[in-house]
Amino acid sequence: MKSLRIVASELWYQQLAYWRNPMGAFFTFFMPVMFLVIFASLYSGDRYQGLKLDQYFIPGIMTFGVISACYTNLSVTLANQREQGILKRFRGTPLPPWAYMVATVASCVIRALVLVALTLGVGVAFYGLVVPAHSYGAIAAIVVLGAATFCALGVAITVIIPNADAAPAIVNGVYLPLMFISGTFFPLSSSSVLAKIASYFPIRPFVLASYNAMNPRVHTDLIHAIWLENLAIWCVVAFVFAVRRFSWLPRRRS
Repeated sequence: MKSLRIVASELWYQQLAYWRNPMGAFFTFFMPVMFLVIFASLYSGDRYQGLKLDQYFIPGIMTFGVISACYTNLSVTLANQREQGILKRFRGTPLPPWAYMVATVASCVIRALVLVALTLGVGVAFYGLVVPAHSYGAIAAIVVLGAATFCALGVAITVIIPNADAAPAIVNGVYLPLMFISGTFFPLSSSSVLAKIASYFPIRPFVLASYNAMNPRVHTDLIHAIWLENLAIWCVVAFVFAVRRFSWLPRRRS
């Protein structure tokens, strides 16, 4: 119970600090909605597998929001805090290091859940997105597993970031190409070379699992387990790597 109170207290302060930066919070939540509106305008009237194309790319935008909150923001934030010596100073406080990390990850997951609710809400209200009632449990499980996977990857990639200035370039350099070859914003044929390459990475399985969970023509029992297995494997590998290699100390500068 004491450990839970420590984590809850740190999480509360992190949430306060985040929401007291309204411009940062605004653009975090504005970007996915902006992409949703742009692609809805571009794909207006188009269809995919007999459904409105909105039914495909809105789940893709949802995954984009989760990845942005749990991978991009987390990795850049941790890299900056490490190089500024903030993480080192936390190690000298009574707050256990694991409690700080759990609270930091939980804070990112909360933002991801808000993004999911916002994206799906806009999709249902304005673009005719259909979310079958029987798929709510599957969607929740996919989002939780996806958030856990990309949080683990966000912490793990800080190991190869040499300094704070390089953080955005390295994080986006890995993330953005995979977003496009994974069919996040538009359908991609499963037989294409790019789709086959992307299937080994976690973004495409996350996108396809989310799309099928919201596809009214697909029962949730038929969602391919291999996509969820891919996410789970990446989550475990990234978590083990992060636990073993994550550094709280700034890198030595030449």
